[in-house]
Amino acid sequence: MKRILQMNHSGILIVVAHPSEAIAVNEAVNTAEDQYEILTTGVGGISMAWSLQKRLTSGVKPQFIIGTGIAGSYLETLKKGDVVLAASDCFADLGIDDNGEFISLFSKNLADPDGYPFSGGKIVCRNKLFTKLDSHFQAVAAATVNMASGSDQVISRIRSAWNPAIETMEGAYFSYVCAMSAIPYVSLRAVSNMIEMRDEKKWDIALALNSLKDIFPQVLRIIEEK
Repeated sequence: MKRILQMNHSGILIVVAHPSEAIAVNEAVNTAEDQYEILTTGVGGISMAWSLQKRLTSGVKPQFIIGTGIAGSYLETLKKGDVVLAASDCFADLGIDDNGEFISLFSKNLADPDGYPFSGGKIVCRNKLFTKLDSHFQAVAAATVNMASGSDQVISRIRSAWNPAIETMEGAYFSYVCAMSAIPYVSLRAVSNMIEMRDEKKWDIALALNSLKDIFPQVLRIIEEK
């Protein structure tokens, strides 16, 4: 699913997966002097990659791209409602199940861990947009999964392989498309839940969405600064 809520006048494209995230961001950018284009791709990496690539090849390319939404936290120091900046991302479950042991494609020489846009098997965010935001938001390592983690076995496997701070279902796909399209990008995520044995009663999606709404005017001011 894709919706453009505002047409872009500033050269900034904001990309989210779910309509609830779009609503939160739209409420924030409506208070800004400029208007920003908001793309809602649908949940999951395939929807993210397809919708974003389609947008980038069907019109004027944006100057910057901001990916945002909610995330799960692997760290006790990251609380629900905290907003973090993804310094790197990875395809955390792309690999081989070898009798219960996870082996990444990079470990089996099926992919180059340092072939662009990868560095050590991760997509590292390095651009002037990231540098501007790095001093205002905690930069963390992210992991992207096709199946949201909700059992001790899976959580332990991803921790062991990637040691991430947060988990999403779209981040690495977003980063990959942006990097391959040579467009500066950043990814900001608000924590909605801890990565633990799945219990949605402990989640606070409303708090995370409110955090996005609260911080986005600040994000845009920082980006627009000379």
